[in-house]
Amino acid sequence: MKKLLSAITLVAVASTITPFSVQAAPLDGQQQQQVRELVRSTLVENPDILVEAISELRKRELQAQENAQKTSLEAKKDELFNTPGDPFIGNPKGKVAMVYFADYNCGHCKRQDLILEQMVKQHPDLKIIYKELPVLGGASREVAELVLAAHKNHPDVYQKLHQRLMSRPGRHDSTSIAAAFKAEGLDIETLKKKVDNNIKAKIDNNLRLASELGIRGTPATVFADEVLGGFTKADQLSEKIKSRLN
Repeated sequence: MKKLLSAITLVAVASTITPFSVQAAPLDGQQQQQVRELVRSTLVENPDILVEAISELRKRELQAQENAQKTSLEAKKDELFNTPGDPFIGNPKGKVAMVYFADYNCGHCKRQDLILEQMVKQHPDLKIIYKELPVLGGASREVAELVLAAHKNHPDVYQKLHQRLMSRPGRHDSTSIAAAFKAEGLDIETLKKKVDNNIKAKIDNNLRLASELGIRGTPATVFADEVLGGFTKADQLSEKIKSRLN
């Protein structure tokens, strides 16, 4: 460590001392080689310095990411929590609101969805806003558009349809999508005609919003001050909610 400090001191002195307002000359070749040898020998003798430096760099990167995410959350608050026409469950005037990005073909979303239903039962002052995020191919986009059309035209059926689609193991295709809608008494061909530019734009906006928040996949749950990427266990999510209710 003393050798490394000596090397750093040598560089600092050579580069910053400016007697009589004259810039010091740069290190010559011999001095540069001396600095390299001092740094190299110090790191070889003390490899923990590298580990410590990498750890500190990682901490700073994570802190920068967290700060950037909080800034983005503040800027996107209205889009997240006040977009007209977004489906939701729970208390419409809940003290705590949470946004949920999901894909009907995402296995972890199917597990997360059951936990969210549990959360609104446990926490009567909770509102969960659904944002379709079809990131797993064409069938995901197809079902997301049709679900939003169903919500717009048959809001009373939406939640049962959502649960039915999420409860199916594995991925959906056009056949399984049509079967789910039929089971809820909805004519899928009629709904296809209801998929307008507003619905398509809503999904495009969800995809953009997720990207701007640093969300790279589904599921993702978002509070006003925090993004939880990936599957979150019931006890962990419940604690997050409780801390915001208090």
